[in-house]
Amino acid sequence: MTATSSNAPQTDIARLWRRLNPDHYFEKGEVAILRAYFAMRPRWFDPPLESLYTEAPASVVYRGEDDEDKFLIKGPIRLHRLKEESDITELQNAVARICLTEIQDRLPQWSCGKEDGIVMARPPIERGDRLLTPLKPQHLMCINWADSGPGFSWPEEYHVTYLPGFDRYVVTASVDSPDVHGVTDWAIGWFSGKADVLRSSKRLVARWWRNQRDNGQGRWAYLFDAGLISVEEAEQMGDRVWRGAEEPW
Repeated sequence: MTATSSNAPQTDIARLWRRLNPDHYFEKGEVAILRAYFAMRPRWFDPPLESLYTEAPASVVYRGEDDEDKFLIKGPIRLHRLKEESDITELQNAVARICLTEIQDRLPQWSCGKEDGIVMARPPIERGDRLLTPLKPQHLMCINWADSGPGFSWPEEYHVTYLPGFDRYVVTASVDSPDVHGVTDWAIGWFSGKADVLRSSKRLVARWWRNQRDNGQGRWAYLFDAGLISVEEAEQMGDRVWRGAEEPW
């Protein structure tokens, strides 16, 4: 009886988040972006996607405490136009920023000291006002594709985020600069809120790796850190993907 009563608040919160109307949590433009990403039919009152584009923030040169405000961009997430050669879509990028805005300070960040300050390669993400509890991305793991020189690594970090109202999880990838893909964050897939989180996340990450493998990318070098996906699981996933084996999950 005691165990049941102690779990009741968490159960009630989870039920509330599943039943929440997305329009009561996300800003209306963000709802339109998410609905488009999930291939949901637009409603008559949803703003058209073409009206939701803004100029992407640039990398920041940090010169001291007076520059702290450069990292704080108020406002809802909007679409950014990407270069044609990017292998990431504008929807993928916007959805990832919706998921990750609250933890952007913990995402991979490349920096370089110059005479006029420290260049931060990761542009800041807009911070919208959340009426309820902020989203809580769960850390899956962080890999390093390669070391191209002393102090020059190529990290790629993965998170899974539950989106209230939509009852879906989104898996995202994040890197420390836009050098490779033209952006630092993108969604690699989503799954139902009723699915097994670990198994479904592993499937999406493995699918992303297979796409990279098929485009000539070699296996990643090593794991920076583990999260929901353990070191052993990550190594097994990598081995199977680059051997061309079928996924077991």
